[in-house]
Amino acid sequence: MMRDDEDLSMIESIDSHDIIFWPPRGSVERTTMIPASKPSRTTLLSILAICGTIAIYRHSSLHSTPDQHVMDAMTLASLPLHPSIEIPSIPSNHNTPRDHHLVPSASHRRLSVALPDGGCQITWPEKPAPGTAVTYAASYPGCGARMTWNLVEALTGLWTGDDWNNNGRGRDVVTVKTHYPQSNGILVDFDDDIKRAFVVVRNPLKSIPSFFNHIFEMRNHLPVHSQRAPVDEWVKWRDHYLDIEIDEYKKFML
Repeated sequence: MMRDDEDLSMIESIDSHDIIFWPPRGSVERTTMIPASKPSRTTLLSILAICGTIAIYRHSSLHSTPDQHVMDAMTLASLPLHPSIEIPSIPSNHNTPRDHHLVPSASHRRLSVALPDGGCQITWPEKPAPGTAVTYAASYPGCGARMTWNLVEALTGLWTGDDWNNNGRGRDVVTVKTHYPQSNGILVDFDDDIKRAFVVVRNPLKSIPSFFNHIFEMRNHLPVHSQRAPVDEWVKWRDHYLDIEIDEYKKFML
């Protein structure tokens, strides 16, 4: 340890947690340090994997054309397509019908295709082949049923519908959005043919107020999913119906 009369400072380790700054400035300053930990084997392997991936990507980008590079970057999601969907070749121009599937292979679906002029073209869902199994997409209102509807179409490339048949597609869909057994939902007339379902769950602290926002929009003839209801309106509705809606929510959990 250095002498007090030397015009130097040093840190004397006391243990793995505490240090003392020396010389004292009026009084000994003491602070708590978080002991350094060695990186785990998993962390090191992850870092190596990331660095290797970046190196391979940068190397491959040097040997690919700009269009190939853009097309690779535009792969946003992928799911196996139904075998009935025909896979055409990607055209060299963008004069293609909007409902034409522009996908690079039978095992991947692009949500959009990069165009030579820098734009992009959205790929659109299609009618499922006859015999395609239908699945219920069930949820309490306010849990993201509409978002799930859009995601299923985007990822599968197939039509979806709902229990009230609002889009007129009937049974020619891959999923049926429904709020059944909540009181706003119903079973479709081809319910006996549906053998599977998935349930979209959201915290009721979020979903029940979100459901009321929809009720408020309907009562006031407002666009759907456009705004939140005023707090005073929510409080009045909550005080009258919250217990009922909690019981409705439980139907999806039990």
